[in-house]
Amino acid sequence: MSMSMASPQRPMRKPMWQTMTVFLIPLMLSNALQSVGQLIGTIVVGRWIGVNALAAISAFFPLLFLLVSVTIGIGTGSAILIGQAYGARNHERLKAIVGNSLTVTFLLGVICAVLGGVFTVDILRLTGTPENVLATSAHYARILFWSLPVLFLYLAYTAMMRGTGDSKTPFYLLAISTGINIALLPVFTFGWFGSPKLGVYGPAYAALVSTVITLIVMFFWLSKVRHPLQFDTSVSKHLRLDFALLKLILRLGIPSSVGMILFSLSEIAVITFVNQFGSDATAAYGAVNQVVSYVQMPAISIGMAVSIYTAQSIGANQLDRLREVFRAGIALNYVIGGTLIVPVCCCLHCLSAFFPLTLSPGIHDSFLRK
Repeated sequence: MSMSMASPQRPMRKPMWQTMTVFLIPLMLSNALQSVGQLIGTIVVGRWIGVNALAAISAFFPLLFLLVSVTIGIGTGSAILIGQAYGARNHERLKAIVGNSLTVTFLLGVICAVLGGVFTVDILRLTGTPENVLATSAHYARILFWSLPVLFLYLAYTAMMRGTGDSKTPFYLLAISTGINIALLPVFTFGWFGSPKLGVYGPAYAALVSTVITLIVMFFWLSKVRHPLQFDTSVSKHLRLDFALLKLILRLGIPSSVGMILFSLSEIAVITFVNQFGSDATAAYGAVNQVVSYVQMPAISIGMAVSIYTAQSIGANQLDRLREVFRAGIALNYVIGGTLIVPVCCCLHCLSAFFPLTLSPGIHDSFLRK
């Protein structure tokens, strides 16, 4: 009697849309949390300080979004390379990418902080910021400009962590940052518990302090759990500019974030036009952008997920997965995006109630038309 050898079964692999969904949930929640502090700050300023104060901080948001988009582009390029190195188990190259990325983002943050801090008023005048809010807007913008080196490091590091398939740690860190930001916002704004009463500048200082604390917590936690991207001597020895590697990071990262960069440039063009109608229009535009950002986040998150899973598949030489990744990304974009757009369009009147700055019919109509 002959006996046949049974070949070992290959482990069942989950459909890509399921794998990507598990990765996307904390990523989308992270992107949502990233704007919660800004959204609550906008509501607090509009409700308790006034429309001119909201116009002052709204005038700077499009420019800040442009700078963040460039940083996310660098982080995305780094995440793609990290995904390839992680998939290929090339830990030395992974550490080199981390070191170079941290160096370039920190230097970029310093350059933006110095130039932005010195030329704040000129930059805001170029975008047509109304004169009655120009001084307040410039002071608010300087606080955020000086915080850019820390903010850029934080954004780059969390983007690189996602390159290893880890979207949970950035979410937990962002939850900590958002919690601290929300807790400090009224303290700094209204001068609670003996703190200086900073008024309209309170949200900016709350965002700065929360980012610094979260960055410290992040380095401590990555070291404690021995995360693949922990900052150690193997990373610090690569804290230099490797121009060949930098060129590759930018070549991959800028196209990945070109949509965000072009969108932010269009926002600057639009805010320049809107500013001509006065501070009320600027305030309305800033309020509606807070709502619109939550509809745009899923598409940005899905794009990042597709880039990372594509990089990991290439690094692991699993080219057969690429078509599956693309199909899953397109399907999730339609499903998740459509699910958000419909209720937002149906509930604009309810959403506008969160912004009591819409006191005048003109502002309220601008919010709904946008």
